[in-house]
Amino acid sequence: MEQEKLRIEIGGEELPELYDDLVTLEVELDDELAGMFRISVAVPQRSDGTWPWLDDERIRLWQPVVITAGLGDEQEKLFSGYITHLRPGFPGGPDQCQLEVWGMDASVLMDRQTMLKDWPNRKDSDIAAEVFSSYGLGSEVTDTGVVHDSGVSTIIQRETDIRFLKRLARRNGFECYLSGTMGHFGPPELHRFPQPVLNVQCGEETTVTQLSLEVNAVAPSAVAMAQLDQLGKEILDVAVEKTSLKRLGADPPASYLPAGMKAGLTRLGQTVTTGRSEMEILCQGLYDRGEWFVTGEGEVAANQYGTILMPRRTVTVKGIGKNYSGVYYVSRVTHVFTPSGYTQVFTVQRNALMPAGSEKFSGGQLPELPM
Repeated sequence: MEQEKLRIEIGGEELPELYDDLVTLEVELDDELAGMFRISVAVPQRSDGTWPWLDDERIRLWQPVVITAGLGDEQEKLFSGYITHLRPGFPGGPDQCQLEVWGMDASVLMDRQTMLKDWPNRKDSDIAAEVFSSYGLGSEVTDTGVVHDSGVSTIIQRETDIRFLKRLARRNGFECYLSGTMGHFGPPELHRFPQPVLNVQCGEETTVTQLSLEVNAVAPSAVAMAQLDQLGKEILDVAVEKTSLKRLGADPPASYLPAGMKAGLTRLGQTVTTGRSEMEILCQGLYDRGEWFVTGEGEVAANQYGTILMPRRTVTVKGIGKNYSGVYYVSRVTHVFTPSGYTQVFTVQRNALMPAGSEKFSGGQLPELPM
């Protein structure tokens, strides 16, 4: 088993005495939400009537917080952001009192002011890079290609900057999030080498303490839309019936349709775009989202797994039968630290069943998987 490590920095310095009073620490990393943390510390009343931590100047609103986790020689910065909520509680006797400290990553600074702004003749990716830069952030932005011609339509922002960028990301089938001082605006990273294998029901090699899956046959759907071209005055008709994302398995949802059963179809209405290219991008993003028809939730004993599991990356799962073993995309991880140990609660998703044949389950070879 790997040794567990935790480092909490508040206001630029580590507070070693905080660990003695730590009850729980959770760091939640999600592919759609801001990164968040929750710390609960005991605040037993002292004999002179004062309370530890409650009046500590280091524990105050908008203090910067950095949380790092480690297993053996591996270290990963889980969170970088700010304290946004303080919740002292005084239930029962004085030895039961606790202080909860909550915080969000730097995207909270991008959610402070509702903006009214026009963005003429720009790509969505150009807008994302400019907004990130205005907060002093670096950016990793994937080119969206389409310039929104002001002669046809101008993008109008009527929300906070982070909500605006997330809206632009959704219509491109992208993710938008902050990681430290870097803003990300692009498609899911499915081509990176997967994180180490998660072993389920593998005897002494088991690392996943619990896992449940759901396969939803009604979620996938073709996506179509039609609208009048504002310049050429012709009807534009677009339909998307194939994913643009890498398949994480051999059998996509369409392969399970019985003979004679038609695939689902969603037609978009009351949606304005600037032309065929934008229509195709919008339909493609919605189609790709519906293709995640396999979802799961599980929990890992971190010191047995020996790795910091991270979201927005793939991971290989084995030991759950030929249908379900394979590569999954990790959409959320909650890192939980308590006096009893370090666990990682995760959610995953997949756009196909059955192994594709290229998975590395163990030693680079496909094992014989139980049915």
